[in-house]
Amino acid sequence: MDPQTLMLLSAVLFVISIVGAYFSRTKASPTPASGLKRKEDTPAGAAASKAPKTESEFSKSIRIFYGTQTGTAEIFAKELGDLLKKTFEAKITITDFEDVELDSAQDDLQTPDASLVLCSTYGDGEPPDTCLPFFEWLQKKTEQEEEEGLSEMKFGVFALGNTQYEHFNNSGKNLDKFFAKLGAERIIDLGLGDDNEDIEEDFNKWKATVIPALASSGIVKLPGVGVDEASAPDTVVKAYVVETLEGAQGIAFPEVNVSKTKGYDAHNPFKATLSARRELHTSMSERSCLHVEVDLDGSQLSYETGDHLGIFPENDADLVKKMAARLEVDGEMMISVHDPAKSSKGGALKAVGEPNPLGHVGPLSVATALARYCDLLTPLRKPALTALAAFTSDAAQKEELERMAGPDGKTAYADWMMKPYRSVLEVLEAFPTCKPPLGAFFCSVVPRLQVRYYSISSSPRVAPSSPHCTVAVVAGATGTGRMHRGVASTWLGGLEVGKNLQVPAFVRKSSFRLPVDPTVPIVMVGPGTGLAPFRGFIQERMALKAEGAELGPALLFFGCRSKTVDFIYERELHEAEAAGVMRLDVAFSREGGAKVYVQHRIAQRGEEVYKLLKTSSGHFYICGDAKNMAKDVHKALLDLLSAEGGLSGVDAEKYVQEMTASGRYSRDVW
Repeated sequence: MDPQTLMLLSAVLFVISIVGAYFSRTKASPTPASGLKRKEDTPAGAAASKAPKTESEFSKSIRIFYGTQTGTAEIFAKELGDLLKKTFEAKITITDFEDVELDSAQDDLQTPDASLVLCSTYGDGEPPDTCLPFFEWLQKKTEQEEEEGLSEMKFGVFALGNTQYEHFNNSGKNLDKFFAKLGAERIIDLGLGDDNEDIEEDFNKWKATVIPALASSGIVKLPGVGVDEASAPDTVVKAYVVETLEGAQGIAFPEVNVSKTKGYDAHNPFKATLSARRELHTSMSERSCLHVEVDLDGSQLSYETGDHLGIFPENDADLVKKMAARLEVDGEMMISVHDPAKSSKGGALKAVGEPNPLGHVGPLSVATALARYCDLLTPLRKPALTALAAFTSDAAQKEELERMAGPDGKTAYADWMMKPYRSVLEVLEAFPTCKPPLGAFFCSVVPRLQVRYYSISSSPRVAPSSPHCTVAVVAGATGTGRMHRGVASTWLGGLEVGKNLQVPAFVRKSSFRLPVDPTVPIVMVGPGTGLAPFRGFIQERMALKAEGAELGPALLFFGCRSKTVDFIYERELHEAEAAGVMRLDVAFSREGGAKVYVQHRIAQRGEEVYKLLKTSSGHFYICGDAKNMAKDVHKALLDLLSAEGGLSGVDAEKYVQEMTASGRYSRDVW
């Protein structure tokens, strides 16, 4: 063989060896059945591509703002962001309204080429807690008639709500109205999501209008990829990086309370002690209602009558064990969880004191992650089913999951998932070949376990550092036959009284307040646990009376099933009535023939209520169920204004609106 041929052959062999080594190196290793490894691999479907432009190279920017109470608006915002990133070469930023600095809010809204807003409504038509400062700022600008205040803003709003509530999508509607009044240009019609039907479908319909609207407005150019293609589910399931650790000590919360400059709040709850608990129903009741007291001593947290106590609960221990077993992982195994987009090179542990994507500081056990950070009972959303399908080996099972998650699966999804209130464990049991790894399970399948709020049922004059709560224990069979037990009420009912640092809690301020002048008449309506804030009101008035203060008339309408079953705080209420602090009217719905509810008792005392409200400019309060009771009581109020005051239906509604605007009509409903 001549030298030239030999050199050529050597070169060819060298190239072949390099190529072979490359493909050997990049070949994906199989995922273990447990879904665990020292560091989870990138999920199947990820492919190498041309290096994308950096954000600094994009000439256009789109900012997505969200306000959320339970996490759904945040999930939708991130889904919208992913869609826009796949579709346009533009800088896409996602911002929680909580992180908007009011000093720069006007620029934050107008600087992007488009601002897209997703906001939920909760309670009595109120914005999420994290949005309150922004809402107040925006409403103030609107009232100041700054008609050109946002003239450079182009916007679109998607509102999240539920038609069972009276003020459906009030927050989103107000944002849309405020932006337009301040001169902003609406480029996308207001979207109204209804959680009573199929909010996923509502969001998908609105989302489908976003790309054409941005393109037709000249904000961005529509690329070669079609809208349908961009909207198609990702082939890559998003997953956190989960590392298994040996010898680490996992704790759910620090062993000591770590105060921040601004004190304890929803992001840094105080680790309180359950100092007291007792059953409020009699032994004749098939249900349960608990009186609980939470010791906040040492927190420097203060509360006023009418405020709420936020509590972070845990899932049932048996459910956690079953969930870990179905995921084929050891609940005691210690793990570290990272967001791959934010983790440092090599998935190294994050800085000490910085929470991981679950909201936890430091390493933790699998059981802790499942117990305190994963909502294991709420029915899964459609994208979660899509994610589960990616880890399902049986073709028929995979197809069924994809069908329910797809556009043609609306009825099947509602009938199989939502109506029977099927849990994630029940879903995985129904699809036995589905084996999601932990990283994907935490990131793309189960939502975060949310804080629970309770109306404080005490006065700081009586219990300054130990607020009381009145907790109805939720229990009942679902459509699948599973006994559903409320996460928080069941957990509070099983905690060891007096054990330190077991209840992560904080105080949420409220506008549900007694009149500043104690001589002003008040009418309170609170059946069942709706009595909670009024017990605080009564304690406050008892303390004022003991100090020699003059009290105006107070009338309490309470409702329960029977005097011998669920008349909660009966002795206290009768003592307060005997002391002249208030008058009590109780509606018993299960005694005698016809069912009697609080709205019936209000109607029977219409003349008295009218005089307290219209003649004496009294305050009217409602607390409890928003879907039915609050609507019925509102109607009873309108009817008595018409019957006793001769007001037309329109004038009666106008008068109630005036009461609301002046702070004389308040509702704490859920």
